[in-house]
Amino acid sequence: MSTHPRWTKSTLIFGGAAIWGLLLVSCVVTDRTIVAPPQIAGANYVGSAKCSQCHEDTTHSFSDATHAKLIADGKNGQEVGCESCHGPASLHVKAGGGAGTIIKPTAETCYQCHLDKRAEFSLPNSHPIASGKMSCSDCHNPHSGDAVAEGGTNLAAMNESCLKCHTSQGGPYVFEHEASREGCTVCHTPHGSVNPKMLKARNANLCLQCHFQQNTSSGQIMIGGRDHGSFLTRGTCWSAGCHEAVHGSHVSSSLRF
Repeated sequence: MSTHPRWTKSTLIFGGAAIWGLLLVSCVVTDRTIVAPPQIAGANYVGSAKCSQCHEDTTHSFSDATHAKLIADGKNGQEVGCESCHGPASLHVKAGGGAGTIIKPTAETCYQCHLDKRAEFSLPNSHPIASGKMSCSDCHNPHSGDAVAEGGTNLAAMNESCLKCHTSQGGPYVFEHEASREGCTVCHTPHGSVNPKMLKARNANLCLQCHFQQNTSSGQIMIGGRDHGSFLTRGTCWSAGCHEAVHGSHVSSSLRF
């Protein structure tokens, strides 16, 4: 008689369900991802209170920042705070500051928690973080607000981050694309995309997210009171010889040119 266990269909189903159950429970009961802070040889953790003795302005604004949610009270929270990104600071404190005694965060530091952003920057069209031509801090301020550069928490501040580099897209225009008022991320993904120009969609479907099409009984696709059926087959709205001034125009209210 064989001594090997018999893996029946019901056993496999039950086992798989049990594993998924444990995973779901772990996701529910764990309210944060635990990551290993960067290490500095010979240094120990001193807590964020020590940092505030010199970096008063930074730690003051940090109290209202999104990243401040990482702060935990008590002994278990000693390593969660400034030193989560900058590493243990005892040598930095002992030396009275100075480069080389503390870690200056890089994209790899951010990826400890933001794993999805590493994947986005690996897509065919992305901001050049991997090549070192940009850093996360070019667009984000981790010490203030919701981590948008300049410490802003509103939509205008988010757009200003983009316009620091993409100056020609900012206008002002006589006829402004309304999507620009809503924000650059209405059409673009901020980190990376499989589509050209980091667009959310590569064809007319991008525009149709806002410019809803109405189908008629005759098969027409009415947008703005005009049948666009033949235009939509040409690809994108901006490369079909129609709405080429996608950010705004000084002469055409329909953003033709």
